Amino acid sequence: MFHVKPFLILLLLLPLVSISQHMGSTRLEIRDLPPPPKRDSQVDEFMSQFASSLNSTQKEWFYWTNYSRSNPRRFWDSVVSPILKVYPGFRNSYTNSLKVDLYRTGPLPLLQPNRDLAKTAQSLAGGLAEKRAKPSHTSPSGSTFEDRMTSISVKKCAGENISFGPPNAILMLVLLYIDEGVPELGHRKSLLNPSFVEMGVGVGAYPGDKYMVVQDFACSQK
Repeated sequence: MFHVKPFLILLLLLPLVSISQHMGSTRLEIRDLPPPPKRDSQVDEFMSQFASSLNSTQKEWFYWTNYSRSNPRRFWDSVVSPILKVYPGFRNSYTNSLKVDLYRTGPLPLLQPNRDLAKTAQSLAGGLAEKRAKPSHTSPSGSTFEDRMTSISVKKCAGENISFGPPNAILMLVLLYIDEGVPELGHRKSLLNPSFVEMGVGVGAYPGDKYMVVQDFACSQK
């Protein structure tokens, strides 16, 4: 008999430069997902400039995050909607509002990798994973998000999303967009923030084929 393995998906956000933390969680069984849509040549071309500076997991997160921002309506039609057919239990007021938000949002700036943001994101993800710690915007050493942004001279708008679950960038990104149980839909707002133009992605591996992914965002600091 085939058994699917349940995961508890934890989503943690930190909006702007704030010290408040909000967490949502979703328990689901890992199922076969529909095949991803055809690659977007413009997103691939944009990301090809930075290919040498990203590992394979970072590339996946950058590609699908930028795919969603390049055409939010298409992201709903080609990615979110097919996943909801696999997970019909996800359909609720959060997914209904997500469709509205994606359909009314036009193309957004694609996110460029930022070396300093990548270091802060990896520092948090790696530090938490090393300690097998729960998702948190405070590192095991005690540094806060505000501390990390200050250390790299980010003085204007910034944000941080954390997700914890199976190593599947598409599924985890969709859950960040759905944002079930998170006050004010902070993950979704970060992902659809037109002011954000740079991102760093950090990844920490956990036992049981799970990982922690940290997305650090920033607007132009000029």
